[in-house]
Amino acid sequence: MQTQIGKLEDLKRKKGIDAFLMTSPAAIKYFSGYFFYFEHGPSPFHLMPAALVMAPGDHNSLLIADNEIGQAQGIYSDISFKPYLSYTYNGALDPAREFLLQLSAIIKVQQLENTCIGIEANTFPAVIENYLKTTFPRIRLKDIGREIYGLRAIKTREEIDMIRASAALCDTGQTAVVSLAKPGMTELELFNLVRTEIETAAGTRIPLMADFVGGRATASGGGLPGNKIIQSGELILSDLTPCLNGYWGDSCSTIAIDEPTVAQKKTFALVHESLYIGIDAIRPGIQALELDGLMRKHTGGYPHHTGHGVGVEYHEGPRIVPHNRTKLVPGMVIALEPAIYTEDYGIRLEHLVVVTEDGCEMLTRFEHQLIK
Repeated sequence: MQTQIGKLEDLKRKKGIDAFLMTSPAAIKYFSGYFFYFEHGPSPFHLMPAALVMAPGDHNSLLIADNEIGQAQGIYSDISFKPYLSYTYNGALDPAREFLLQLSAIIKVQQLENTCIGIEANTFPAVIENYLKTTFPRIRLKDIGREIYGLRAIKTREEIDMIRASAALCDTGQTAVVSLAKPGMTELELFNLVRTEIETAAGTRIPLMADFVGGRATASGGGLPGNKIIQSGELILSDLTPCLNGYWGDSCSTIAIDEPTVAQKKTFALVHESLYIGIDAIRPGIQALELDGLMRKHTGGYPHHTGHGVGVEYHEGPRIVPHNRTKLVPGMVIALEPAIYTEDYGIRLEHLVVVTEDGCEMLTRFEHQLIK
């Protein structure tokens, strides 16, 4: 937590900011430790899962809907949380009003009425902006969303450990695909079995994103599992992205149901080589575009990024793409995912790594195998 706060202190000086009002789930997790279990979608009983006010003198307050207090156990010890009335049965629901009343109280107590407050404009609700403009006209809002995005690219040791735990769930899931897949199952049946294995390992329900398809659908790079029956001779592409306690893992594998063709074996080998060309090339100082070029050239190209950062969002900086001159530094966590897509099938392979002082460390550890 102190490392994250220290980064904000630097940003304060550079941007002339007095305080921060964070409203994106990613920034709230990053700076406060609070994780909203989002798989159920937004709640009809609150304005937003939470908002974080970071004021001078380490006066950090998390505004949280009172019906979300059960999820508050991860909040860092130096952050006080202020619940506002959300769900009620004996009166009209008005979570926006209740939220704004609590926010107003914090602004007055912390004497923020005439300050510059940093916000993430692309996730800042209009209802809050309008309220601040009319109620506290001397408050100035400054967008620092891009800077917050950049701060999150380099992970702390604690963050890496949390991502490592999510990566272990990726390993569990990819191992389950290999052991459980068979002809005659639907994509959805297989996915549900794999999800059960992942959540059993996690010991709880967790959000899980996935490209999980078989047959010709692999040629488009993936999609949601459905009722398509898996046939002998087809490929299954499984891109599994579990989120454990607010930090994501990411992985992708492609396996064959029964014997693959000679062409599929050659394609798999080429993509696998590209993946390890990238892993072997990672080191502090290499530019994202250099890494992209090495891997993309080996496969002949693909219609997406070569990789991306992973953390409190499943896609974050640095992006491994042709135009990005960002230099890799220790602490960056990167998913590399080269691919080849033909008219009839696609093969994508992905591993998750963390940049170290002299190379990288593998976070996902399962072995890609085309043949079961």
